[in-house]
Order: sequence, then structure tokens, then C-alpha cells
Amino acid sequence: MFVADAHCDTLYAVAIHGKDPAECMITADRLEKGGVGLQTFALFAGAGGPKGHPYENGQAMLAARDRLGVPLFQDALPDAPPETPHGVISIEGGEMLEGSLERLHEFDAAARVRMIALTWNFDNEIGFPAKGASSEGLTPFGLALLREMDRLGILPDCSHLNEAGFWDVVEHAALPPIASHSNLKALCGHSRNLTDAQVKAVIEKGGFIGVNFYSCFLRDGGGATLDDVLRHIDGIAQLGGIDALGFGSDFDGIDEWPQGLGDPSAFPGLLALLEKHGYTQGDIEKIAGLNLWNVLKRAENARKV
Repeated sequence: MFVADAHCDTLYAVAIHGKDPAECMITADRLEKGGVGLQTFALFAGAGGPKGHPYENGQAMLAARDRLGVPLFQDALPDAPPETPHGVISIEGGEMLEGSLERLHEFDAAARVRMIALTWNFDNEIGFPAKGASSEGLTPFGLALLREMDRLGILPDCSHLNEAGFWDVVEHAALPPIASHSNLKALCGHSRNLTDAQVKAVIEKGGFIGVNFYSCFLRDGGGATLDDVLRHIDGIAQLGGIDALGFGSDFDGIDEWPQGLGDPSAFPGLLALLEKHGYTQGDIEKIAGLNLWNVLKRAENARKV
């Protein structure tokens, strides 16, 4: 079965933290064992925010791509999902663009960016994070960026974005909003998670929600299990999200994960749990990877360059 993952921080671990690729949670062998045909590798702006070195971090991660041992799609996606592990590139933290559409074009030309998380945990030139208390929406540059992302076929990723910014994306973006690695706030009250209203808006727009495997986003206080992952999948499905659901593991960016789900090789166990819980084969295939694949293809088909 084709499995796809919307978010990991492996490139940051390798390029910035100096981690041996073989020691990461995500490796080519583990992707193959887990049936992962498509892994999204984030260019993470870094924990320093705009005052750090986000652009330089992005360049360092681009230079480290070949060390992953996973071929990347840097042009059009194939007609059908890949049967062996491949990767695509995203950006996490729009401060990497330094308030410049030219930077957007530069990164897209270098790596065919598929999605951009507009903020991380800091205010930037685009908007404001969920972690903060701001009730302001996207900036004028943020709105201009959305228009150019629409033209380039790059999905707006609202994981980490505050609610006002989220609703600006829903109103102004032509492409559907996604949350590459976020969970359901009704089940875990972390600021990074989505309200029911946000989930329904993503669903209505034909977007995507990748369930995050970080224990603190799955269960208040952490200590999550596979059953907690299932709770969030069930909760989003019950809101009408069976065609929007998927995975956003956050592997190599988290330090606590559900027991039995510590790397991509464990995906078959999670899929078996979905089957045991009564999900149909067709719905499991959607959640496992087809929903993410379909929204990526929709964005690619909207590309006007």
C-alpha cells in the first residue's frame, strides 16, 4: 500500500545538527520497510526565527539533499504514486524567504517547493504563529505571497499559523489550505492543533491534514500511544475528513512519539490498527497516502509557469 508523509525534519537534523543520515529516524531502508512511497522533507528555517539564519539554513539543507539516499522529485510528479521511496521538498517557516518573492522563486527553482508553512513559532514578514497571542492576520506581503504561491502551485501550509492568518488563507488562497502536521484541538488542547471549525474549513476547501505523531500534540501531558493517533484520525474523520486525512509524522523533529511508532518502518502497524478499527480498505488507502498525493497533484496542475 502506498504511504505518504507530509512532514519531517530530517534535512535539518543532517545539515544543521550534523547528524549522520543513518542515525536519523527517517532512512531510505525504513521508508521502504514502512511502504512509504513519498516523504516530504522540510527545509526548516530554524529555532532562531527571523533573527537566526533562516535563508542560510535553507541553502545548507539544499546542499545536503543528496545525503538522504532518497531520490527527490524536482520536476513534475509522475502520473501514479511511486512504488519505491521518493521525496519532495517543503519549507517550514516563511522567514526563510526574507520577505522577498525573489527568494520564493529561488527556492522553487532549486527544489520545486510543494508547500510552505507560512510561520513557525515566531512572527515573520508573512504573519503570526499559533504559539503567540496575536489576533492579527497575514501581512500585505503574506497576501502577495499567497497569490504567487497559487501561480507556482505551492500549497499554503497552516501548521504553526495563528487562527487569524488561517482564516486569511481560507479566504484569499486559490489553492486549498493544508495543515501538514497538526492534530485536533478538541482532543488535545495544544496551541498547535486545529479547532473543529478549522478542520471543517480545510475539508470544505479540499485540503489536507497530516496527523502529527508528537506525543504532546496527541495527548495533553504527552505519553501518547497508537490509540491516541487513532483518536485523532477518528475525530477528523467524524468531522467529514476521510478525504482530507493523512500523516504528518514530524519524524526527526520530535523527541517523544507514540510507543510502537518511532520511525517509518512502523506504518504497517498503524494501518493494521485502522483496519481492525473498521476502516474500509479504500479509506485506509486514502489516509495512508492517496489524499496527500491527490492534493499535491491538484496543486501541481494549477501551476502556471
